[in-house]
Amino acid sequence: MAASAAMVGVSAFGPTARPALAASGSPQVARASSPASAMDAPDPDVMLAGSTYYAYTTGTTWGNHIGVLESSSPDSGYHTITGKSYGSTAVGPLPAWEENNTQTSPGVFYYGGHYVMFYDATDTQAGYNCISVAVSATPQGQFEDNSAGPVICQTNLGGSVDPQPFIDPATGQAWVDWKSNDGSASGSAYLWAARLSSDGTSLVSSPAQLLAQNEVSYPWETTVENPDMVVIGGTYYLFFAAGNWQSSNYSEGYAVCSGPSGPCSQPDGSPILTSYGAVAGPGAGNVFTDTSGQTWMSYAAWTSGCTSYSCGGQRQLYVGQLTLGTPAPSGPACSRTLPAGAVVGMASTPSGGGYWMADWAGDVATCGNAGFFGAAGGAPLARPIVGMASTPDGGGYWLVASDGGIFTYGDAGFFGSAGAETLARPIVGMSSMPDGGGYRFCASDGGIFTYGDAGFYGSAA
Repeated sequence: MAASAAMVGVSAFGPTARPALAASGSPQVARASSPASAMDAPDPDVMLAGSTYYAYTTGTTWGNHIGVLESSSPDSGYHTITGKSYGSTAVGPLPAWEENNTQTSPGVFYYGGHYVMFYDATDTQAGYNCISVAVSATPQGQFEDNSAGPVICQTNLGGSVDPQPFIDPATGQAWVDWKSNDGSASGSAYLWAARLSSDGTSLVSSPAQLLAQNEVSYPWETTVENPDMVVIGGTYYLFFAAGNWQSSNYSEGYAVCSGPSGPCSQPDGSPILTSYGAVAGPGAGNVFTDTSGQTWMSYAAWTSGCTSYSCGGQRQLYVGQLTLGTPAPSGPACSRTLPAGAVVGMASTPSGGGYWMADWAGDVATCGNAGFFGAAGGAPLARPIVGMASTPDGGGYWLVASDGGIFTYGDAGFFGSAGAETLARPIVGMSSMPDGGGYRFCASDGGIFTYGDAGFYGSAA
């Protein structure tokens, strides 16, 4: 787990509000040859305040709970604020609901006239990692957390971790992004966003899903975590880590989003930062700018041959320049290629900025801002898929087979099927209701089958 949230630079929204970058394109991260700090610095979050760079990390021997390093350079020379090998702690006394020594993944920004730190810790009552918030008048801290409970905790999804605050440069509005599933749940991981209050410390909107773990299309995504959103040339980019953080397969990827609340889709099928040389498992990246406007990404990585603490490893802090390569296409590419002649249905996203396509085997391709919520591909189907429809909010879809069997994904509800009936003619297509509360099937003879709140108005049979 890692937070990568600091907003850095100078703008009208505060001394640490991150400005939008100059132009859009395919992000590329320079591979730093040596660490910016030789100490253990897990889940680093770098922020520029004045002329000093601060790196907040999960607690270590040199900084209890949440540690803080500082440097006069963006990519080297980070050291404890005490100048000693201990005592560089960013957070003061902990609230009673948090389990001691479980604090991880800080994300810090300046908003509402103070410095705000989001981080996660184990809730002693819930038993999951949950997100809390602390504030300070200075970037060094100490940050004070007087909360009576977590600000975010999705216990039904395995907890909430890896918080990242973000200021939308288009509106000046603050948001926070995070991951659901602290690793204790068997389900998928999801990245979320919610709008923050005027002081940047509480949620004022319901969570919106940004991205879902998609191990089918992207095998390296055994999880997704550490979200970090930044605007590049008017395009919303979401950087995230994926894989097992205790392995050399941990890596950094990105998605393109339609706005601060998503949805987001992945233009590239491969990560943008993977193990190189003696640097193993780079990830938990966050984007920041230096005093001259140059853009950087900080990340943590092990040394090859030892990717866990059990063998004496350390996750050292690295910083590499973030640049933009070949300009991105006008719309994100489709997530995968379906076999020629096999596509049998499609549906559009509510904004019109993307669509889904399905083939007869139940595989699904996502294009533009369409999110992936699952597929029937690889499952033994009694009959081929013949059509699909999407939910009104774009958070799910249905697939229908020629025998009237129905497959639901995301927030698509099940309202019945014709799979157990004897049909005079096969099903050839389907449509959904505007409220998402039902659907209709159409057979090849014009017969209509209605489910949920879908009404019947006649047939061509």
